Amino acid sequence: FSHKIRKITSDGLVSTLAGSGTIGSLDGNSTNSRFNRPTGVAVDLAGNVYVSDSYNHKIRKITPQGDVSTFAGTGVEGSADGPGNAATFRYPYGVAVDKSGNVYV
Repeated sequence: FSHKIRKITSDGLVSTLAGSGTIGSLDGNSTNSRFNRPTGVAVDLAGNVYVSDSYNHKIRKITPQGDVSTFAGTGVEGSADGPGNAATFRYPYGVAVDKSGNVYV
C-alpha cells in the first residue's frame, strides 16, 4: 500500500492527488495529508473525491482544490449511525455517490 490517492488523466499522466505516503490520519492539503490503506473512491458532480480510508475507519473528502478532510467517522472501529463526526465504521471498503450527492459506504 502506498497510502496515497493517485490520479490518472485521460492522457495517461499519473500524479498524486492526496496523501504523503506515510501511514496516518491527517487532514490537510494534498500531499501533506495521511491515509491508512485507502480502498474505494468515488467522485461527486462538483469534483469532490470521497475515499474509504479503511484502516482509519473513516470516509475522507478531497476537494477539487486538494483539501483533505474527514467527511464521516471518528476513527474508532464500530457501526454507529449519527452525524458524520459521530458515526463509526469498521474497515470501510467501497464508496459511491449518487446524483443527489448522497454518499454510500
